[in-house]
Amino acid sequence: MKYLLSLCLFLSACASTYEVTPAGHTIKTKDDYMEVIEKHSDQVRKYTGFYNTLDFQATVITSAVAKAQLEQSNMLYQWDETRFAEEKNKFENRLSKEAEVFLSFYTPERKNDDLSKTSTIWKIFLDVDGRRYEGKAKKIKLQLVEVEGLYPYHNRFYTPYSVIFPVPMRSIEGKPMKMTVTGAVGSGVLNFNP
Repeated sequence: MKYLLSLCLFLSACASTYEVTPAGHTIKTKDDYMEVIEKHSDQVRKYTGFYNTLDFQATVITSAVAKAQLEQSNMLYQWDETRFAEEKNKFENRLSKEAEVFLSFYTPERKNDDLSKTSTIWKIFLDVDGRRYEGKAKKIKLQLVEVEGLYPYHNRFYTPYSVIFPVPMRSIEGKPMKMTVTGAVGSGVLNFNP
């Protein structure tokens, strides 16, 4: 009896939990999703004494992240087959045309939080495979709760940006990447390793 109980406990501990949407898609749990996001994310915090001068965290949108986000959005919004196929095509097109990084950005001076302006004080670079690409930031205009649903580390004190680089993600994924955010306020480097 003791062995049977131990076997049952062992088997239940090894079982993965998955959810199934009404459309019949099997999706990972929130913990599985978080694991994918954490694996493809990095953060920088800069201080002058006790004063926080710059703080940002980012996630590189690789094929694995795009797939996990598609499943996460499907779970949150319970898409039908048509909508799921449309969203999947959008991700596939973006991955084959450009590289994208989600950036959650904070600096205590609001006037310095201007990454998406043409006259910004910041430059953003992606270094991969011996080449440097300059990125363009665009402020994300989704509701806070929607952004937090995809990037749980983001919060109301940070500004969400999508940074686009002129290189197909499919051509660089699987290689070590380094993203530099630099300006008059300070600079930091994020490392994304495969």
